[in-house]
Amino acid sequence: DGAAVEKLLNGEHTLTAPGFGFMDVPTAGTIQGCYSCERINDRYQLCYVDYAAGTRAPLCPVEGCTHEDENCPAYSPVYRNVAVVGDWVLTSGWDDDDTNSLDVRKLDGSEKRILISGAKSDLLYPWGFALEGDKVWLSKEHKAVLLDPATGEIEMGADIPLLFTNVGVLGSGVLHLNSNGDELVEEHYQSTGDLLADERQEWEIRNQATVTLSAWDPRTGEEVPLQSWIQGEWRFLCVWNNKVVLFSEEQNCIEIRDLVTGEVETLMENWPEDQYIKEATLWDDRLVLETVWKAEPDNTQTWKNCLFALDMENGQVTEITLRNRGGQGTTLPRIMGESEDKFYVICSTASEENPQSVMAMISKADYYAGVDSMEPIKDMF
Repeated sequence: DGAAVEKLLNGEHTLTAPGFGFMDVPTAGTIQGCYSCERINDRYQLCYVDYAAGTRAPLCPVEGCTHEDENCPAYSPVYRNVAVVGDWVLTSGWDDDDTNSLDVRKLDGSEKRILISGAKSDLLYPWGFALEGDKVWLSKEHKAVLLDPATGEIEMGADIPLLFTNVGVLGSGVLHLNSNGDELVEEHYQSTGDLLADERQEWEIRNQATVTLSAWDPRTGEEVPLQSWIQGEWRFLCVWNNKVVLFSEEQNCIEIRDLVTGEVETLMENWPEDQYIKEATLWDDRLVLETVWKAEPDNTQTWKNCLFALDMENGQVTEITLRNRGGQGTTLPRIMGESEDKFYVICSTASEENPQSVMAMISKADYYAGVDSMEPIKDMF
């Protein structure tokens, strides 16, 4: 109801969502550059990509360091998940003794210290499910905890819902999706012994399920339902500016529903019927949609992925025509990060039989215009 929404918006605490990149992988970075754990020969390195310089180097402030062993602050024997919270870089992962740990350091790699070690519970990834100022909400032992990277202090919150798929924030609430699909299957499913028929039956039942987008307060556990739709009629794409973005394959359109006012706006009323949307991500106030041609008897050998950029303000659609270099594959320059005027992308320079991924920078203007001015990132190892 309206009072509950007002309480979310006007509460003492306001949350922000972690940045998400391609395939819903959180973007660990700032407008100046991004951080990632990279495999270098037989080890891993916490690296920093400087957008302005176009370089990638170990995040190590030690002068003269070889970056080859545990004496290097950027070194790790195993892969680490990475996040940026305020002025801090957080990394976490499983250690050799089968326990989980989380450490923190400044954006320049200095002042590294361990915040949590020896954890055997469900200490989740360091990007968590919401940011509160310079603090981050994480999960520990199925409870929400607010971590301050600067001090290591933890504030205990509410029990996390059993079914929890977080997709954004609204005021003091974490937005998450849930469905009654399992309940409908349990109530209506009856096996026939024909595996294909049974699979079709379950799919049809789940398409009748109601999907609900709710706001959950990590401090109190209070939950406020905001929007609902039928799973077979609408597909969730993302949350943008306190609005949920949905796609209807049947109606060939994108619909935007305001979570505060309830107002509805329709974009792309004539979406191409032969384009199936695989992924949707938000960059530069545009919804970047990766699609594939739907299966048809006469094009199964010539499928290709496509990218479209939908301007959320005016509804204008631009097809991204850039392709990989030096081969016949269909790899696209997928966006991994952005500065004010450039995109950080991953592209391919070889054929599908021998793919070679390359990280590069390209101006946003050229990306939209299809001008191949990608400059590969220089590794400083």
